[in-house]
Amino acid sequence: MDYRRLLLALAAQLGVFAAGALAWLAFAHGLYASALLCVLAGIVLASLGLTTTAFRIGRDLLKRAAQPGAIFTAELSRRRLQVLLDQTPSPLLLQPESGQLIAVNRAARTLFDVSYALPVTARRQLLGEAEGLATLPGQIKWKGGTYAVHLAEMEEEDRSSHLAVLTDISADVRAAEATALRDLLRVLNHELMNALTPVASMSKSALDLLGDDTPESRALAVKALERVVARTENLSGFINAYRAMTRLPPPVVRPVRLDDWLDVAAESFAAQWGETVRLDHILSDPDLSAMMDEDQMWLCVGNLLNNGAQAALDNAQPPVVRLHVHIDGDGVSVHVEDSGKGIPADQADQVFLPFYTTKATGTGVGLSLARQIVQGHGSTLSLMPPAPGHAERLGGACFAFRLRQA
Repeated sequence: MDYRRLLLALAAQLGVFAAGALAWLAFAHGLYASALLCVLAGIVLASLGLTTTAFRIGRDLLKRAAQPGAIFTAELSRRRLQVLLDQTPSPLLLQPESGQLIAVNRAARTLFDVSYALPVTARRQLLGEAEGLATLPGQIKWKGGTYAVHLAEMEEEDRSSHLAVLTDISADVRAAEATALRDLLRVLNHELMNALTPVASMSKSALDLLGDDTPESRALAVKALERVVARTENLSGFINAYRAMTRLPPPVVRPVRLDDWLDVAAESFAAQWGETVRLDHILSDPDLSAMMDEDQMWLCVGNLLNNGAQAALDNAQPPVVRLHVHIDGDGVSVHVEDSGKGIPADQADQVFLPFYTTKATGTGVGLSLARQIVQGHGSTLSLMPPAPGHAERLGGACFAFRLRQA
């Protein structure tokens, strides 16, 4: 402590007291000039005391600020936050306005094998040409694992950045793939046996008839062979449909204006169905855009519209298919509905199985392919439950999915 300054402050306070007493005595004896001088002297001494006290207080504050605990408070808070983030099992990626991809926690640094920021090659491999976290689909694959992507935008003053939380869903995906594979093998076995058993039987019958070598036998043999050819062609179409579904490439997601996209979908529908089925396409906002692979989504919605048209034609009322696109919270909802008889409750869980169909000439690929495309966009294709008496529903099946708004 600075004892000299303390003594000086005490002396200044005593001087103020003495000056006050002298000023009172001088005023009492009529010595007004002397009293005024004493008052001025007291003011000067009081100022000296206050200045000394202010100096001491400021010095103490500086000493406290200079203590290690105050200096490193911000650094300690940052380290505590980093420790908490490093305990988070989900990899976290941050992209500020500079465009860098920063591995925020230990899980992200381990996954991408970096100490801070991802190199340019890894960033392009993850994000593609867009190089923005906001363009990531709902699921990504990295180093053999599958991760669900949850995005958040953070704003700070005049700057903004994007944060991506990657959740490892590899185990769930593998379980779902195993279930799907079992279902696929079951359906494949069923379809192949249904196709090959009659072919084998009719081929044997044709061979036996040709052995009789009579006009009637030859005529029957020709009819049997014609049925064999027809069955073989159906089997070839089945295999081609399977090949198309298994070779679907990953979607190239980008912003797409939905008014132009809907016009093309409506033109394609009209070219196939003409005036036999009416298409009502509704867009809630003409300026609405969505993140999607334009070509794949045409294929997806085209399959849904064609299925809806066929279902509507099987019903007695005028056939109508409706394509409704509207804003749904922070996303875009797409609904495809028809005026058909709807899908029975006992078939609702089977309509998405590959090659499952209730139509005599169907391949059972349309809905399965549509669901695969929607899943590639990070969403789910769902069959909406029936809504009897709902004024806005057409009464048939209604399929729905969501896309990210651009």
